[in-house]
Amino acid sequence: MSRRAQTEAPQPSIPLVNIAWIHTFLEILDEVGAPYDRLLQEAGLPTLAVDDGSALVPTSAIYRFVELAAKSAGMPDLGLRAGARIDIESLLPDAERTWSRPGFFRSLEAFIQVALDSSSNVEMWIESRSDPTRTIEFFYLGTFGPDHPAFPIVEQFMVALMVRWTRYGAGPDWNPASINIRASSVPMPALRKLVGDAEVRRGQAVTSIVFPSQKFVGTMAEFPDRGSTIWKRHRRSLRRWEETEDLVGSLRLVLRAYLPDGSPDIRLAAGLTGSSVRTLQRRLAEGGTSYSQLLEELRHDLALYLLRDPGRQASEIGRELGYRDPAIFTRAFRRWTGKTPSQYRRTLYI
Repeated sequence: MSRRAQTEAPQPSIPLVNIAWIHTFLEILDEVGAPYDRLLQEAGLPTLAVDDGSALVPTSAIYRFVELAAKSAGMPDLGLRAGARIDIESLLPDAERTWSRPGFFRSLEAFIQVALDSSSNVEMWIESRSDPTRTIEFFYLGTFGPDHPAFPIVEQFMVALMVRWTRYGAGPDWNPASINIRASSVPMPALRKLVGDAEVRRGQAVTSIVFPSQKFVGTMAEFPDRGSTIWKRHRRSLRRWEETEDLVGSLRLVLRAYLPDGSPDIRLAAGLTGSSVRTLQRRLAEGGTSYSQLLEELRHDLALYLLRDPGRQASEIGRELGYRDPAIFTRAFRRWTGKTPSQYRRTLYI
């Protein structure tokens, strides 16, 4: 392969997830007195971005945090506990929050939209069986498999969300007929509180919940047509973030969450990509950039964007970009634009 062909080939992107999915894990850790700040740092997660609902971080770091959290809290059922706490209504798309009861299929569509818009390398789909069992099966496949230490906890978390979200649409007394879970073991007493008498099959090839379809058919207007997107296999995730499709774009999104903690060095970035420093340098060069150039461009672009908000002080923006000294931010901004932040801001309102 020629050098030119290598530079044109897209580099694999970093699997990403919204850091907000661990909020209920943090609540539980706080209640039992576990030092979650230390766990966040050990997992390689940005501590100052935890409350940022838009922050995207490497999925591998989230899995590592979940693994550490379960061990620190001594809770083998931590995933079920965390999934049981999430407020479903707060996660519904704005247009759907007026639903008094959204209905089964609309509820699942909303869940698929939220899950795939906030994580990558995740697959979700629904199948309807026309055999005598007349069942519907809701499937999930995550980023990592059973060989990852955090896998059982993440599977618990996703099963809890799948059941609770379906119940939100179908009614409070609804339970699945059966549960298929890829994990080889699951805390059954805690799972029974969630799924009642549903049959539980462990060590399956794919995670899913199964339930009779007749209860949800209703009129034809309520039952999705076979051409509806609800029946399609959904894999394209983080749809609003086209930048996630290659290494450079996904690394920019990840580094955005790490800037407030300080200037992320290339060793941290290499860890986020799961590679060595030398490998990351080579991959960035093949993408037509360097790490210092990527970081500089990211800060420049964010500074221009954030300065458009008149309610934010330049010193606050500088801290968000990782500059502890406002004077250093001002010098950097002057180097980028030839103006100070206040001078640039005035040009926006002329």
